[in-house]
Amino acid sequence: MILTRIAHSRLVLLIALSGAAMLWNGLAQAQDRLDQATAIGTATVAPPAEYSFTTTTAQALTVTLTDLATPAAFASLQIAVTLGDTLVGSATVQTGSTSATVAVPAAIGTYTLHVIGTPATASGVGSFGVCVALASGPATTCIGADSFSGTLQMPATPTTASTPLLANFTTTANAGSYTVTITDDQFPVPLSTTAPISGGIFQGGTPTFGPLAPGANTVPGLAANTSYELLLAAVPAQTGGAGLYSVLITDPNGTVVFSRTVPVGSLQAATSINNPSAQSLQLSVTDEAYPAALSSLGAAVTSGATLLTPPLTASGTSPSFSAPAGNLQVWQYAAANGQSPGVYTLTLNNGPTKLLATTQIAQPSNGSGANSFGFVVDLPASGSYTVAVNDFQFPVALQSSSFTVGQNGIALTTNSSGVFTAMAGPAVIIVNAQSAANTIGLFAVTVTASGAATPLFDQLQAVGGTVTTSTINFGAAGAYNVSLADLAFPAAFQNLAVVVSSGGQVVGKIYANGSFPFTAAPGEYELTYVTNPNPQDNYGLYGVQISPALPTVTLSANPTTVSIGQATQLTWSSQNATSCTASGATGWDGSESLSGSTGVTISASVTLSLVCTGLGGASQPQTVSITATPAKTNSGGGGGSVDLASLAILSGLWLAALRRRQEHFSP
Repeated sequence: MILTRIAHSRLVLLIALSGAAMLWNGLAQAQDRLDQATAIGTATVAPPAEYSFTTTTAQALTVTLTDLATPAAFASLQIAVTLGDTLVGSATVQTGSTSATVAVPAAIGTYTLHVIGTPATASGVGSFGVCVALASGPATTCIGADSFSGTLQMPATPTTASTPLLANFTTTANAGSYTVTITDDQFPVPLSTTAPISGGIFQGGTPTFGPLAPGANTVPGLAANTSYELLLAAVPAQTGGAGLYSVLITDPNGTVVFSRTVPVGSLQAATSINNPSAQSLQLSVTDEAYPAALSSLGAAVTSGATLLTPPLTASGTSPSFSAPAGNLQVWQYAAANGQSPGVYTLTLNNGPTKLLATTQIAQPSNGSGANSFGFVVDLPASGSYTVAVNDFQFPVALQSSSFTVGQNGIALTTNSSGVFTAMAGPAVIIVNAQSAANTIGLFAVTVTASGAATPLFDQLQAVGGTVTTSTINFGAAGAYNVSLADLAFPAAFQNLAVVVSSGGQVVGKIYANGSFPFTAAPGEYELTYVTNPNPQDNYGLYGVQISPALPTVTLSANPTTVSIGQATQLTWSSQNATSCTASGATGWDGSESLSGSTGVTISASVTLSLVCTGLGGASQPQTVSITATPAKTNSGGGGGSVDLASLAILSGLWLAALRRRQEHFSP
C-alpha cells in the first residue's frame, strides 16, 4: 500500500465545508474544492488533536488509541476516524483500560484522526499515541508516516499558577549533550521573577534531566534517534496576567530538533500566517479608542522560537524586520478599560501587500460587552455616509441589535436612517447584538457613501457561537454544491451553521444539516462558520464539502416513429458539462456539442443515448427510443410503375380474351 503524509495539526477552530456524508466517484472526488471533517471544542476544554494521511491503495486498517498516562492518565479519551467528510469509526478508552481500537474499512482517500479528551484534573495535560496498522498484520506494527502522538492540554485561565507545556521531541542520529535554551520574551510583560520557568526532560515516566531553568541548559547523555518528553511550567507576573516564552533544543552539532514559542496565562493562541517567501515585514497595531481607549495593547511576531522584532506594547508600527519563509505566529494582547469594550486593528504587511489585516474587539472583564462587535472602515473622503445593520434572520431573527459610530475617539451623530457625517480616515462601528435563546444569529454591516450605488464596506458577522472564517478561491466559473453534515461525535451540535458569501453578499447558507447549489464566478469566497457543541459533551465533529455539480442533460426526438430510411430530428442541451458523447446510430455516435439539434436517418428501431461529463463526473444517460416502420409502396390510379410479373399476367389475360372473341365470330 502506498501512503502519503498530508498534514498534522492541533487546531480547535479549523472548520471546513462538507458534503452530505457520502463518497464520490473518482473523478468527482478528485475535483472537490473541499472535502473534510473537523472536530471542535468549547473554550473550556482541551483543543482536539487532528492528523491526516492519504491512502492510494484500498486496504483495511486498524487504528489504536493509547493513553500514555504521562504525566497522568486521562479522565476521558476518545478517537474518531473520518474519510473525507464521512465518519467511518470511533472508539473510547474505557475505564480500567489504556487503549481502544477502531476497525477502518478499505478505501482510497484522505483519512483524518480526531482525538478528544479530558486530562486528569491535577495536571491539566495528558499525552496519547495513535498507531495505524494494516488490518492484515499485527496491530502493533505501525505505519510510521500515518501514526502520531500528541498531547491534549486544558486552556490557560487567568491565574498565578503555572501554565504547563508537555511536548515530544526526537533526537537526531547524534547522541550526546543537547542544549535546551529557554527565553522569556517579555510580552506583554516579563514573567514572574519569584517563580521562574522550570521543568525537565523525561522518557516515558522516567526522569532524564532536570531541573531546566531560563537560559541555556546542557543536557548530557541523550540517546540517538530517541523520543523524549519535555515538561515545562511558567507563571505570569500577576493574577489574570499573560506572558510568552520560547524553547529551542539543538543537538551536539547545533541542528535544531525543537523550536517553539509558548503562551502563558491569559495570552491567547497565536494567529498562524504563511509567509510565502523570505521578505521584510512591518507590524502595526492601533487602538481605535472607541467607545473607550484600551488599558493595554500589544502585538508580537515569532518564527518557531525566534522573536522577529521587539514586541509592540502600545499603538505604533515596528521597524522593518526580516521574516523567513513559512509559518509565522502573530501574538495579540489587549485589555479593555473599565466596563466599555475597545477596538483595535492589526496589520502585518510588506508595503501594500498585507499578510494579515484584522479588527478585534476587547471585551471588559465583567463581560458587559460580550455581545459587542467592532468594525473599522476607512472612509475615502469627508462627507455623508449611511450605515446599516441587516439581520439575516438565520436561522431566526436576532433578539435585539443596535449600533454606534465613532471617529477619533468621539461618537458621531446618526439619524434614524443611519446617515452620519465624518472626516476622511478610519471610522469605528460598534454593534451590540443578541441572538435568540439557545440559538445563533447572522447580520451584515454595510457602509455606503452618499449617492453611491454599492457599499464601500460590507461584512458578515455571526452571533451566539464560536465563529471562524476562511476563504476559498475559484479560478474559473462553475456550478458547485456546498454541503454540511453534523457527524454527531461524541454528540450532535447544539448549533451548527455555515454561510458562503462574496463581497459581503450571501450566496447560500446551511443550518444543522443540508446543502445548496451555487454558481461560482472567478474570485474569492468567504466561508463563515458558527458552532455550539452540546454543552454536556463540549465537543462536536462535522464534515463539509464543496463539490462540482453533476452535469444534467435533456434529449428529445421529433418524431419518435418514422419509416425506414426517414430521419428524426434530435434536440439536446446540457448544464455543468464540458463534453458530450452520443451513441445508438450512424450519424449519432461519438463526440457532440454541449447543445444543438440535428437530423438522424433511421434504418431500424433503435434507442439513442447521450452522456455528458464535467468536473462533477458523468451525467445519467438520457435516451430516446425511435420506432421504425416498413417503407410504404404506391398502388393503382396514379400512373405508378408496374412490375414485369404483373405485366405478364395482364398480357396473358388479354391474349385469352382475344382468342375467345375470335372463336365467337368464326363461321
